[in-house]
Amino acid sequence: MTRSTAGLMAACAAAAFLPAFAQGAPDFQDQAFTTPYWTRVPVIEVLGRADMQVAPNRANFSVTYLETDKDSKRAMQLAVERGRLAYETIKKAAGKESVIQSSVNVTALYEQYRDKDGNRIDNERSDKIRAYEARVTLSVTVEDVSKAGAARAGALALGPENSTGLSTYLERTTEMNREAYEAAVKDAATRAEATAKASGSKLGRLMVVQEGSGPCLGNWSSMAGSDYNYYDKSYAMAAPPAPPSPSPMASGMIDGRQVTITQADIDALNLPSDDKSQPISASVCMIYQITN
Repeated sequence: MTRSTAGLMAACAAAAFLPAFAQGAPDFQDQAFTTPYWTRVPVIEVLGRADMQVAPNRANFSVTYLETDKDSKRAMQLAVERGRLAYETIKKAAGKESVIQSSVNVTALYEQYRDKDGNRIDNERSDKIRAYEARVTLSVTVEDVSKAGAARAGALALGPENSTGLSTYLERTTEMNREAYEAAVKDAATRAEATAKASGSKLGRLMVVQEGSGPCLGNWSSMAGSDYNYYDKSYAMAAPPAPPSPSPMASGMIDGRQVTITQADIDALNLPSDDKSQPISASVCMIYQITN
């Protein structure tokens, strides 16, 4: 072994033993996974909760208009005319707060025959088409819930062959989430003060703040609610409909005739209903050091 090699080994050995002779408070960092820091000092652990009730801020519904004709193009034209007038009516009722997505589908209707058991069977051959059915569907989302009823009533005034109920729901915003989180932090601080008072201790420094349950025990839902029975609720306290306006809401040609939708038509079909508040929940884990 050379002198230089022996010196290097001695230096490495000395470095390895330095922590054993270090002076001052012990460093528990190397024990972080076996001895959590809150087991070395007395702490208070709390799970702050917040459950807010917020009015729904979205509504949706859909309507479908069906037209049949022996000519495919004619059937589509009639269905699109009704859909276009419904679109215009909804936009005038809900304004920019509405988002409407439309679709057009055409289905062939075939002649039928009976099988040996008497069941009717479609004769699905191109020369056996008796008519075409055109289907125009409008899927509507309204961002101002107060205008949703009038928007749907305007679509119903055109007599859709199919329609869904008006559903209201909550679309959580950043501001709502932040407000719920801040409320949960305040709740956790209040719980910590109450716990310290009950144990005859004083709160020291705040050691941990973590959204959700974190290292704290317990669980709390953070899902926004929804209401799919908008028209099934009581409407005893609903405001009366606005007086009819003589001016038309929308007007257009359908099958060669002028069709006009008035405010009176909308009011007659706008069934009043109450809005049901929706929950927003949040939780936060907070750990305080305590002193006597």
